[in-house]
Formats: sequence, structure tokens, C-alpha cells
Amino acid sequence: MKTALPPKLTTLLVAVLAATLSACGTPAPKDFGGRWKPVNRYDDKPVEIPLAVPYTYYAAPMDGTLKTMLTRWTSDTGTKLSYRLRSDFTLPKSAAQIHTSELRDAASQLSAIFAPQGVTVVANGPELVVEETAAIVPPTPASPVPTASADTHGSQPTVAAKAPLAQAPTDAASAGAAPVSRAQ
Repeated sequence: MKTALPPKLTTLLVAVLAATLSACGTPAPKDFGGRWKPVNRYDDKPVEIPLAVPYTYYAAPMDGTLKTMLTRWTSDTGTKLSYRLRSDFTLPKSAAQIHTSELRDAASQLSAIFAPQGVTVVANGPELVVEETAAIVPPTPASPVPTASADTHGSQPTVAAKAPLAQAPTDAASAGAAPVSRAQ
């Protein structure tokens, strides 16, 4: 024999069930305003979409030194670094101006920045070469320099031409040659 639930309990169960179902309802969707791009339409003319974004050569504050920055550049791009200096250099403020996608351009900017230290940066194919500046400064034209001579005949003093000096390496042992001295 089945017994029926009391009417008050039945009403209470129906009310709880209705409240539970209404709690699961979601709010109305938001109305996102603004410009929407229509779908399934073709452009009037072709637009280029780069598939490979070119690498940007720049000096990051975290680099700190020339060798650290160049190591980052070469590891990011898969090129080889040939660092032929005996020391490293801190990056000056002017290095922050480097922002290019061309390695040769970045190398020439670095060469200009580090020229006073005698450093040259060259992009040589798939290799980035850093070395001391090897070019000898072209000699200046010889200018006549009057010399004191003991001329007893009262003639004009003799003028000797001063020969230009070649730059000697700073470390004669590493250059493999003796420094050039001026003969007087």
C-alpha cells in the first residue's frame, strides 16, 4: 500500500525544485559594442601577411656587455660568433639607439660606437666577427720642419722633411713584430 505525501511537503518539494532550477539559469549575453569585422568576405585587394617576422637587433638593458649582447643575437638567429678580443666592454647609452632588422647595419653601428676602443664588428656571411681594428691610419702628408743647423755661412736654415710614423701595435709580442721607432 502506497501512502501519499502530505500536501504541504509536496508543495515544499516543488518549490525547492523550482528554486534549484532557476538558480542554474544564465544571465543574458553582454552586448559587445564596437567595430566588428564581417566574416566570409574577401578583401578588395591583397594584403601581405608576413609568415616569418624578421629578427630585430637591439641592445637590451639586461645585456650589459658587448659580448653578452652579441652572444644573444647569434644564438637567437643561429649565426656563429667569432669574438677575437681579449676583453669585454660595457654597453654605452648610445647602444640603445640600435634597432634594426639588418645584421650588417647593426654591426656597422656597433663599430662606430666602439671605434674609440679599437673594436670592429663585421657581419661576414653567417658569422659575426668582433676584432681589434687592424687598419693603419693613413699617414698625413709630410710637412717641412725647420731644423737648427750650425751654418756659419749665413744661408737659410735647412728644412728637413718629417716622415710619417706607422702605428705600432700596443702589444709587440702579440703582434709578432717589434714596434716602429722614429729615427732622429
